[in-house]
Amino acid sequence: MFYFLSKVLFYLFMPLSLILMGLFLSIFSKNQKIKRLSLRISLGLIFLFGNGFLVNEAMLWWEVSPISPDSISQPYDVGIILTGGMITNKESSGNQIFTDKTADRFIQPLRFYKMGKLKKILISGGSTDLKLMRQDVTDETLKVAQLLEELGVKKEDIILERKAKNTRENAINSVKILKKNPQFGTKYILFTSAFHMKRALESFQKAGINITAFPTAFKSKQRSFTIDNLLIPRELNLYEAYDLIHEIVGYVVYKILGYA
Repeated sequence: MFYFLSKVLFYLFMPLSLILMGLFLSIFSKNQKIKRLSLRISLGLIFLFGNGFLVNEAMLWWEVSPISPDSISQPYDVGIILTGGMITNKESSGNQIFTDKTADRFIQPLRFYKMGKLKKILISGGSTDLKLMRQDVTDETLKVAQLLEELGVKKEDIILERKAKNTRENAINSVKILKKNPQFGTKYILFTSAFHMKRALESFQKAGINITAFPTAFKSKQRSFTIDNLLIPRELNLYEAYDLIHEIVGYVVYKILGYA
């Protein structure tokens, strides 16, 4: 129930949802003041959420700062990858693997493994099906494991957790595996998207382990002061704003419920 309600809440706070609510109110309200105010708010939201400079500034503020692999001198025992957006949600055969926008989540731990700075890789994530709203046709955990093995990671160095549907379950299920297998070691590093790292890191700490954060898949970019970035709203920025709002709402909900 929590999983379903949290997803519905996120959809309500989408930039496009807020803009449409304002437009509908401006069309159907009989009060002229409300009609004008709703229209102005909708137009303001389009500029706010569609503005590349403002959205990027918000991402720079929220995302966890990057870390150089050169700053890590001792190898980690286990690197934990959180699934979500690494593999395209497209039906495929066993040998077809199509990477998606957050593939950096597994590319960075692969680099660590190749550099001798990571001994094992734990991939955490299960099906994210949500009836009537979202269908998950890709077993991302297995696909990423297959890809890592093809790229040189030994099969015995890959650990799978395939039941988690959200960040809280990622943390709880992964910690259970680690505590049941003390031979894996006690030095852990977490790989997830930079904008998701705050909630993920605190969830793992709440679950009872000390873990190092290594943010990946950055959405923020170098500041740009071009006219189109400062003044022209774009659809891509609405999408980036949605991701940020989704994550901030998720973080607040986790704090309220004591999950982070």
